[in-house]
Amino acid sequence: MSPLAYLAAVRRVMPHHAAPVLCALLAALLLALPLRAGAQIAVVGNAVDEHEAGPGQRYVSSITVRNLTSEPQPVRIYQTDYRFSANGTSNFDSAGTVPRSNAAWVKPSASSITIPPLADVVLNYAVTVPAIDSLRGTYWSAIMVEGQPRLPPQAGRGEIGLGAVFRYAVQVATHLPAAGSRRVRITRQGFLTDSTGARVFDVVVENTGERAYRPNLWIELYDGRGVMRKRIEQQRGLLYPGTSLKQRFSFGAIPRGVYKALVFADTGDDTVSAAQYKLTF
Repeated sequence: MSPLAYLAAVRRVMPHHAAPVLCALLAALLLALPLRAGAQIAVVGNAVDEHEAGPGQRYVSSITVRNLTSEPQPVRIYQTDYRFSANGTSNFDSAGTVPRSNAAWVKPSASSITIPPLADVVLNYAVTVPAIDSLRGTYWSAIMVEGQPRLPPQAGRGEIGLGAVFRYAVQVATHLPAAGSRRVRITRQGFLTDSTGARVFDVVVENTGERAYRPNLWIELYDGRGVMRKRIEQQRGLLYPGTSLKQRFSFGAIPRGVYKALVFADTGDDTVSAAQYKLTF
């Protein structure tokens, strides 16, 4: 458990006005002394669980939680919404507050479980899609699986015994048969030469449609004579409506000059979106 992860856990439970001061003090302590802590639980399997279901339909899925210790481990189960953006932030808002949240459709079988030593427990949950014909595209939320804080046993000399809280977010995505639009916006973020001398170009890819997809992104770089010097391709993870990601293309050590960059995004729709940029290195 990193100091930053622990501080994030502390901020979540402290009063808003007291958290900055306490976290600053703890940060100083954590940098000066070693922290003895380890994960007690783990979620086994994929962090994204997606299904297709129509209005009025119901499906059941599950999450497997593993106890990594030789002691029984209590686990808290609760729901949030989930969104992320290209600036690197992730938000776990209150369940049901994001416009395309399906949190109200999702019912975990328990709000808490206790996992026997070195064992797995399966947590079931049901998803019931409302019988509303106007639903289209993708709706999603998150089920949070949170271990309880425990102090390290017998912290040694020169160590501090701080409890750590490990949380896992399992994304629950429901795709409606009514496809919904698959739109994308590509915007230029910047280009630079990194510490290794490689030419790097960053773009922001935003899902402006109604359905989640895994964008296939690639860039073609042409020199002043129209010769393609680089082609780089990458498949990204599930991008939800209203969320965005940063895509970095590293061209390596190419000569200085003026180049034309064509960025393509395939969302799985019939057409491929593209944007063109002029880059001067």
